[in-house]
Amino acid sequence: MPGESMIITMPLAKSKLSAGFRYSKKVITQVQVPLQNLSGTHNQNTEIKTYLFETIVTNPRSPLWDQMQFWEDVFLDAVAQERDIIGLDQGPSEMMERYTQLGNTERKRLEFDEDHLLAVMLYNLIAYMIMMRVSKDEIRRKIRRMLGKCHIGLSMSQQVNELLDCIEYLGGNDVDLRPAGSRLMQKQTFAVHLGTDNKSEMLFMEVCEDCMILRSVKGEICQRWWFEKLVNMTYCPKTKVLCLWCKINGETQLTKFYTKKCRDLYFSIKEAMEKAVSRLNSTLANSNISPNISELGGEFPISDLETNEDGTLEISMDGIGIKFGSNEEFIALKRVRKCTTQKDDIFVLEEFDPKMKQIVIRKYKSTMASLAIFAFHRVISVIITKMQ
Repeated sequence: MPGESMIITMPLAKSKLSAGFRYSKKVITQVQVPLQNLSGTHNQNTEIKTYLFETIVTNPRSPLWDQMQFWEDVFLDAVAQERDIIGLDQGPSEMMERYTQLGNTERKRLEFDEDHLLAVMLYNLIAYMIMMRVSKDEIRRKIRRMLGKCHIGLSMSQQVNELLDCIEYLGGNDVDLRPAGSRLMQKQTFAVHLGTDNKSEMLFMEVCEDCMILRSVKGEICQRWWFEKLVNMTYCPKTKVLCLWCKINGETQLTKFYTKKCRDLYFSIKEAMEKAVSRLNSTLANSNISPNISELGGEFPISDLETNEDGTLEISMDGIGIKFGSNEEFIALKRVRKCTTQKDDIFVLEEFDPKMKQIVIRKYKSTMASLAIFAFHRVISVIITKMQ
């Protein structure tokens, strides 16, 4: 038995086919296997569950379970289904484009999620192979080969290898299964209709941790909007219509949804966006600017396109403040006509100059231009809501 494993005496095994140990949360523990007397009943007074796999592996056992290609196909099908449920296979080119635009922290998080998905599937595959009494040597050989094909990171592959080191002492359902990532996703789902009434086909809007997913009633993904592409969002409680302005292919497009729970959907998206934005704080660890984006508005780093001078842009309920060194300027909110972005890293501000009586356009380069736009439109949305 591996020296690193802890042995703790437990009263009873899960199944009568147990090898006398149980593996759960990286710990192998010793258990008591229930014994049967001559009458076929258990000597102990405790109730023992009968599992379906016990009948499959004892009456008589099929040679299918010894086919390694079968287990590899099971793994590939399970991974494909899990990726489809989560939405990783929807628009691969779009996801790769988004990946290249993310910071190092967010990239590592996505890579970790991919490794975690594969590691959990391999971990559960080992558990099923042990359950069906596959040769322990064949399990090690096949799983280690699949580990190499998957290119899983060291942290996740270590969990699989730790289980492989203990399989000699495990049998039946001694290995506790790990839940798939789709089971752990914290998301809210709302029934919606495209348009301003309920005459169109019903769809389901899922609010996830970094995006919104629109699914058909069959579960197929129809559309996905990443939070960083969401320009503005409003809702009307009277008409029960939610309006989303999203940036698609460089253009801002408006999509309307009718739902009886438009207010709940609005605040669900708002809360998820705030959590997503707060995770981006770690990408600013090397920056001198630390915007407080948990509140309305925020302060964002900018640079002048002409002079390359660094400064800050502050958005508040009163207006927009611009600071370059000792030079400060404040633009009241009533003078602001429009705020947009260009190429995702240029913040464009259009203001009305009362002295010149014309529109003045200002452009500033910023790695946080999308966040600044979100903060601005959030301020506008709150003001409009208060007026209503």
